[in-house]
Amino acid sequence: MSDSQTIASLDIGTYKMQVLVGEIVDNNSLHIIGMGRARSEGVKKGDIIDIRKAALRAQEAIVNAEKSNSASLKSVCLGISGTHVMGFRNLGSANVSGADGLVRKADVERACEDARSKNLPEGRTYICRICCGFYLDGQFTVSPLGKKANRIDAEFWMMHGDSEKIYDAMHLVESFGLEVDHLMFSGICSAKTVTTPVQRDDGVVCIDIGCGTSDYAFYKHGKPIQAGVVPVGGDHLTNDISLGLKLSPKNSESLKIRFGAAAPDESDRNKSVWAVGDKQIGDRKISLYSMRKIMNARLAELFELIRQDLGEYVEDGAIRSLVLTGGTSRIAGICELAQEIFGVPCSNGRFNAAIKEELREPEFATSIGLLEHALSDSLLELRNRRKGIFEETADIFRKIFNR
Repeated sequence: MSDSQTIASLDIGTYKMQVLVGEIVDNNSLHIIGMGRARSEGVKKGDIIDIRKAALRAQEAIVNAEKSNSASLKSVCLGISGTHVMGFRNLGSANVSGADGLVRKADVERACEDARSKNLPEGRTYICRICCGFYLDGQFTVSPLGKKANRIDAEFWMMHGDSEKIYDAMHLVESFGLEVDHLMFSGICSAKTVTTPVQRDDGVVCIDIGCGTSDYAFYKHGKPIQAGVVPVGGDHLTNDISLGLKLSPKNSESLKIRFGAAAPDESDRNKSVWAVGDKQIGDRKISLYSMRKIMNARLAELFELIRQDLGEYVEDGAIRSLVLTGGTSRIAGICELAQEIFGVPCSNGRFNAAIKEELREPEFATSIGLLEHALSDSLLELRNRRKGIFEETADIFRKIFNR
């Protein structure tokens, strides 16, 4: 992390490039002081496919963010998503070394290091390796220190992506003379910012439905347990409407926004809407029931795919609620459909009251979550630095008094 108290996040999306600028106040709180946006180009399903076009749009968003708060950015927290992102579960083990059988910090560190050391195939790079919890002689616990056991296992969720695509995203930032201070999976960040501590402790799945893809993250015991990407998003709804009703993508997008719903209602059978809306030559009426039925099929597919990914947690009741965010979460009836498929309560994501009201929109979830991730990492770094200083001072005093 740079010495500056200003931090920024960059969300590279299929629809938009978005930069938020935050200021760390009193080393413990975040104030959002700037924003920049640009329409995406060169990005498909969250993956950069034309780095030159993507870089131009990212630069536009960065320049707009700098203008909004009259500051020059030095570094960013970069969110990574896309169809190339994958995850797997890995266990690391260590024998408890103390004669009394009590788990100490060194035992935990050895188990964690064993879990983190798993090598990836060539061409893959880790995005994050997150500790989900521990097992002491097979019994799960979040806090193993001081407890008695013969063996400790550390459980990690390991997220990785295509090395070239991750390099492209980082190169895009560095080509402007900026540093990438933090790299994190977007879905974990957005999930944390729109769910409550109680939800994350009980067991919540947050689904961030973007244009090209949807990120999901499952939190339990306050920690991310599993996360991933499903290659279905809002653009798929638009394309389905376009193909099914023989409309242009532009008109399909407009209809989706104005009249879209996650499921048809019986009262929709006899209702129709104008495709263009000007009732001029070439305009025609569209069955509202047909359009919403098309949307229902695609959204049901999205939720079923995520449900399959989380199969064991759905079956054993570990998931207690769902939270939806992202631009597509605005569609009417989408929470009811998700609730029907998962069999647990569903709600739209809610932001902390400290976030400015104009930013409490689902499209900002990833950008805000990335800033909060950068803040938490900065505070951890500060605590470790202070701890190091304290330990150094203590060593000096021990040397003085033990002469």
